[in-house]
Amino acid sequence: MISVVLPSYNRAHILPRAIESILGQTYKDIELIIVDDGSSDNTAEVVGRFSDSRIVYVRQENAGACAARNNGIAHARGAYIAFQDSDDIWHQDKLEKQLATLQNTGADVVFCRMNRMVGGEKVGLVSDYFHEGFLPKDEVPMSIGTQTLVGKSEVFKQERFDSEMPRFQEFEMLVRAQKSFSIYCMEEPLVDYLLQKDSISANVSSIMAAWRLILKKHPDFLTQYKSSRARIARDIQLNAKTVKAFSTRMRLALFSLKFDRSPKTLARFVKWFLL
Repeated sequence: MISVVLPSYNRAHILPRAIESILGQTYKDIELIIVDDGSSDNTAEVVGRFSDSRIVYVRQENAGACAARNNGIAHARGAYIAFQDSDDIWHQDKLEKQLATLQNTGADVVFCRMNRMVGGEKVGLVSDYFHEGFLPKDEVPMSIGTQTLVGKSEVFKQERFDSEMPRFQEFEMLVRAQKSFSIYCMEEPLVDYLLQKDSISANVSSIMAAWRLILKKHPDFLTQYKSSRARIARDIQLNAKTVKAFSTRMRLALFSLKFDRSPKTLARFVKWFLL
C-alpha cells in the first residue's frame, strides 16, 4: 500500500481537485491521509463530502506544512509514502509508474519531473536539470518537488521534514536522505505544478535565510556538492532577477557568489546585475 500525505491549510476551494487526482489513480491500493493544518475555512466539510473509505482525515493546530507532513508520516501505514499538495494535480498513472520504477530499479526514493502550469497552459518543466537514472551522491537534490516524491516508508520515517526551514524543506530533507538512501529520477512529468498567489514557492524573501540554515546544518555541504556549486549559484541568481527592490536583488545576487566564482558565474553576475 502507498500512503499519500496531503497537507492543507485554508484551501477548501481547490482541495477537491487534488483529492480527486489521488483517488482517481490507476493504482488503487492507497490510503489518503489529509492533514488539516488548523484551517479556518470549511476544509473538514469538503473532505466529508468524499465517501471513499481510503481517506483518513487528521486535524491539527496550525503548525505549518512541515509539521503537517510529519503528522501524516506518523499516521502512514503503507510500505511506501507519497506526498501531494492541495494546489497541484497528479497524472492518473503517476503512482502506478513510480511504484513500478521503485520496484524495477531497487531505488529507495523516486521523483519525476513536473509540468509548470500558468493559467491552465504548460509553460515549462520543473526538475528538467535531472535525467533518467540514479542521482550521484555529489549531485545536489535541488528543485525536486515534494509532490513528485514516492519512497519506501522507512526513508521518510527516518528523515522527517524540518519545520525550522523557512523554505526548501524537501531539499534539506533529501540532502539528509541522500547520505543513506538512493534517489532515482524519472524524466517523465507526472505532476502539473500550479503556482498560486499564496504559495510558499512564490515568496523569495526567505531564500537567503534558508540557504544559511542549510549551510549551518550541513557543514560539509559545499565540499559534498562541489560539482553542483555553479548550478546553485545560477539558481540563486535567477531568483534574484525576480526581486524588484534593487538593494534586496543585489544582496541575493552577491550571496550567489558564496557558492561559485567561476568566470561563467561572474560574467552572468555582471551582465544581469551590473550592466
